[in-house]
Parts: sequence; structure tokens; C-alpha cells
Amino acid sequence: HILEIIDDLIECGVNIINPQIRANGFEELAKFKGKICIHLDLDRQLFPFARPEEIKSHIQEAVNKLNSQEGGLMLHAECEPDVPLENIEAICQVLE
Repeated sequence: HILEIIDDLIECGVNIINPQIRANGFEELAKFKGKICIHLDLDRQLFPFARPEEIKSHIQEAVNKLNSQEGGLMLHAECEPDVPLENIEAICQVLE
């Protein structure tokens, strides 16, 4: 949970952060949109159990709430062996 110090990190010259979405939330991270590049690990706990539509929605929400030309957004999707192939396909489709 790094929300309380992100402004300080920006002031110190940090230009990219790698927050956990479950610990920080889209709404809270969106406050820093355009101020710093967000390198977001997508919710890998969701990937094994969610339906493909839920995964697509999760990724689209990240893009809609955090993407910015000024700061930037990088998405990271890590899939463990227990992630069904259809969910991996959903991740790839929405990231195209």
C-alpha cells in the first residue's frame, strides 16, 4: 500500500510505480493519472477463476481509469499454470 507516499516519490523524481491493484484500487490510483507512469500488475488472482468476460472487463477498467498520455500506463499480465486457456486468450484479445 503506497498511496500515502506517491506524491513524495514524484517529488523525489520517481517517474514510474508498480502498485498492486488489490492493495491500492483503481479509484485511488486514478488520482495519480498523468503525474506518474503506472506499471500495473493486473489481478492475477482473478485469472484462474473468472470468466473471460470478467477478465476483459478488469483489463478495460484499468485502461479506462489509469491510461494517460502524460504519465503513461504499462500493463503486466502474469499467468500461472492454473489459468485456463480461454482466460489467457481473453487477456491477449483485450490487450491487442
